[in-house]
Amino acid sequence: MKKQILSIGAFALLSLALVTSGCKKEDADTTAPSVAVVGSNPYYIQKGTTWSDPGATATDDVDGSLAASASGTVTTSTVGGYTVTYTATDAAGNVDTKTRTVNVVDVDGYFATAVDVSPFPGGTVSTYNETMHLVTDGSGKVNLTKFGDYVSGSVYFNLTGLSTLSVPSQTVTCGSPSASRMFSGSGTLSSSAPQVTITFDETTGGTTIHSQDAYTR
Repeated sequence: MKKQILSIGAFALLSLALVTSGCKKEDADTTAPSVAVVGSNPYYIQKGTTWSDPGATATDDVDGSLAASASGTVTTSTVGGYTVTYTATDAAGNVDTKTRTVNVVDVDGYFATAVDVSPFPGGTVSTYNETMHLVTDGSGKVNLTKFGDYVSGSVYFNLTGLSTLSVPSQTVTCGSPSASRMFSGSGTLSSSAPQVTITFDETTGGTTIHSQDAYTR
């Protein structure tokens, strides 16, 4: 009789385990979606132009594609750094956010007093007009119609912050007589003047000179 009672008890426990496992809920969704910023980050925009947010995308392992909402204000009439935040929430309430820095800068236009010192310091000084133009893709690339007082010397630099820039190593055929010239360097951008100062090396035919150009409106 004792064995039978034990057998009935074991059967009851087994049945309870089966019922419990059969009623177990699926694991809860605790994985947040993933937000990806579209376009350049940081994003550079010329002062006084219109800010058009490239936005962001979001995906979730359960819900698929999601909308990413944007918050934050960019005041293009004022030079400075601004933050835009993108947020996505899945059906389970999991949230992900990403931010973009938008740098409003003032570089476009004619910088009429460019001082070229070659070699720098203590070299000759010349003044000339030169046009700068910020590329509108947000990358921070700035094109110059000429550089170092060379006609047709189209050189560019990259903004690396609100007040810093770099001149990537690049070779341009320009000057008189025409020659292949390599430029590289770095510089600063001041919003108070506004003024751009670029210190660079120019290498022509194996000879390198150290120069500085300062641009003011």
